[in-house]
Parts: sequence; structure tokens; C-alpha cells
Amino acid sequence: MKKYLLSLVFLLAMGTMSADPGNGGGNLPLEHKPIKTDGELTQPSRGPLQIPIVYLVENTLSFDSSIEGYTVQLLDEDENVIFTDSIEENQTDLTFPSSLSGTYELQIICGSITFYCYIEL
Repeated sequence: MKKYLLSLVFLLAMGTMSADPGNGGGNLPLEHKPIKTDGELTQPSRGPLQIPIVYLVENTLSFDSSIEGYTVQLLDEDENVIFTDSIEENQTDLTFPSSLSGTYELQIICGSITFYCYIEL
């Protein structure tokens, strides 16, 4: 019983460490929401939604080609867009200005869906 409990605690601890990416290069925990246009929410397609896999190390966002053509934005605490850029073909990373520091909402916009999470720079 003691061995089982110790194993369970170890597995939970490992899951907690991998869920908090910080700036150590972890997979960012993106969620999704529809985009508001003219005060109304747009409806995403009914097919399965593939959430992009992105990583943050210091001020550099890394990803694969799955987000080509998407727009990346950073919003401050007042929801003001303070950084925006489009992902070009064959681009695999994006470096945010070193002058940015603090907590921001990272948004990755694709059509009628916004993938987002909060990051610390």
C-alpha cells in the first residue's frame, strides 16, 4: 500500500511539473475561444479542433508549420494589443521584443478561433 501511495504521489508531481511551462521551454497550455465580430461570436466549424503545440523559452515562441498564416498577438492586462505578427511560411519561431516584461495574454488567431494562454516574459 505504501509503495502504491508513493508511486501515485510521484506521478501526480510529474504531471504538475509538466503542466506549468514557465519559461523553461514547456508546451504552453493553450485553450480556445471563438472570435467576436460586430458584438457576436463567430461559430467555429463542427469538426475536431487541433490545438497548436507551441513552446516559450525566454522571449522566443517556437512552433511547427501548423500555424503558418496565423496571427500572434500579445495583450496587456487591459486587453490592449501590444504586439502582433503574422506567421510566415517555413517560420518556426517568433521572438518578442526584449523590452516586454510581465504577464501577457498570448493569442494565436486562426480564422474564427483564438487559441490563448497567459505567459510571463
